[in-house]
Amino acid sequence: MSTAGGGYQGLAAIQANGPFAVVISDMRMPEMNGVEFLAQVRQRAPDTVRMLLTGHADFDAAIEAVNRGNIFRFLTKPCDKPVLVDAIRNGLSQYNAASTQRELARKAQAIEHARSSWDTTEPSESDRLEEAGLAGPPQARAYLQDRLGIDRQCFVLMIKLTMLHTVEERYGEKAAADYLMGAVQFLAQGLHADDQLFQWSRDILMAVIRRHVSPGAVRMEVSRLLMQSPQHLVDHGGRKTLVAIATSFDLLPVAQFSNLDEMMTAFKAKQIGVA
Repeated sequence: MSTAGGGYQGLAAIQANGPFAVVISDMRMPEMNGVEFLAQVRQRAPDTVRMLLTGHADFDAAIEAVNRGNIFRFLTKPCDKPVLVDAIRNGLSQYNAASTQRELARKAQAIEHARSSWDTTEPSESDRLEEAGLAGPPQARAYLQDRLGIDRQCFVLMIKLTMLHTVEERYGEKAAADYLMGAVQFLAQGLHADDQLFQWSRDILMAVIRRHVSPGAVRMEVSRLLMQSPQHLVDHGGRKTLVAIATSFDLLPVAQFSNLDEMMTAFKAKQIGVA
């Protein structure tokens, strides 16, 4: 473990001893703030899991951090030791799972390249998901692998952003990306600190949550949360428009399914829109 007294010292430590699996930054630091620092960390070590420690007054800065730094977790000051320890453990698990998936993807790409010589200039779906600032389906699969069929307190929540495509059609791709980030920020603030959020597809987010209550109670909790979803301010051509972060959702208990494909088939049958 390494510590640094400010942003430039932290970057120097990464240059000398990195990359690190997890980097946690305070929002308020000398020389550069946490948003600027983690954006620099992302450029230098894109695989590092990044977390931001903020106060309640730093909400706007936290939104900026999502856009610039691909933040894995927000921690609110004062942060209790158990919460911090759990966040670090989850960050390490995320880093290891992502590393494994990247290696598998690299090998699969090499095999595919050997089989075919075609190329394309269009960005892949995985590239688009990475740009959205959340881990995607490969990381979700890795995270759930040891929990499926076993963990009775674990639930998978699929949230469809029902207005995302409309926002993109009316206001453009950048407005849709900002709208998506607004939805991610809202969910990150509303879910528990140890819940995991992934982007399953362009307009579907997956949350993996653990609750020591019945599925009905979990569904009620999620319903109450999504009913509080805010209006998102869309800026297009110098004009500002408020658009609701509209959602539909469903959830299933992890213990009922032996593999993720089986669970996704069940979600599709429930018409959540999972492809």
